[in-house]
Amino acid sequence: MHRTADPAPVAPFSDRLRTETRAEHEAAERSGFIGALLGGRLGEADYWRLISQYLPIYEALEAAVSAAAVRDPLAAAFHDPRLARAEAIRADLAARFGPRARIDPPLEVTSRYARRLAGAPVPALLAHHYLRYLGDLSGGQAIGALVARHYGVPPEQRRLWDFSALGSPKRIKDEYRERLDQILDPAVQAAVLAEAKEGYRLTAELFEALER
Repeated sequence: MHRTADPAPVAPFSDRLRTETRAEHEAAERSGFIGALLGGRLGEADYWRLISQYLPIYEALEAAVSAAAVRDPLAAAFHDPRLARAEAIRADLAARFGPRARIDPPLEVTSRYARRLAGAPVPALLAHHYLRYLGDLSGGQAIGALVARHYGVPPEQRRLWDFSALGSPKRIKDEYRERLDQILDPAVQAAVLAEAKEGYRLTAELFEALER
C-alpha cells in the first residue's frame, strides 16, 4: 500500500499576509520620494508635506474602525484606541507650526484613499489597520529616527512614531499577529489580502504624487 502524503502545513495568516503582499510593499518602499526623504536628500518641509497627507487617512481609518467595532466582533478584536495616530499627528503639526497652522490640503490620491476607508467593509478596514499600525511599529520607528537625524525634528514633533506608552513594540506586534492568526475564514483572509495589496498601491501612489 502506498501511504498518502500528509498535506503541507498551512502558514499562519500573519505570515501569508506579509509574504503575499511583499511585492506591493517593496514597490511602495522604492518610491523616489520616500527614499530621498529618508536618505536626507530632501528638506524638513517635505517631511511635513507627508505628515499632512497622512492626517486625513488616519482620521478616516480611525473613525471607520471605531464605528465598526460597535457592531462587528472582528473589528472589535482589533480596535485599540491606543494605536490611534490622528491625534498625535495633529499634536506634531501644532508643535511645529502653532495651533492655528495651515495644513496642506489633501491631494487627490489622499482624498480617494480616505473615501475608500470611510466606505470599506470590515475585512478591508482590517487590511488598512494592519498596514498603517504594524507599519508604524516597524518601519515607522526608522522613519522617526531618520527625520530626527537628517532634519532635526525634535521628539515633541515626532509623537506620530511614539508608542512608548504601550510598552515593547515587539510585544505589541506579536500580539497583533496572534489576533491575525485567529482569522480562519478563507473568504475573510482573501478579502484582507486583496485590500492590503491595494493599500500598498495607494501608498505608492501617494509617494509618487508627493514626488511630483
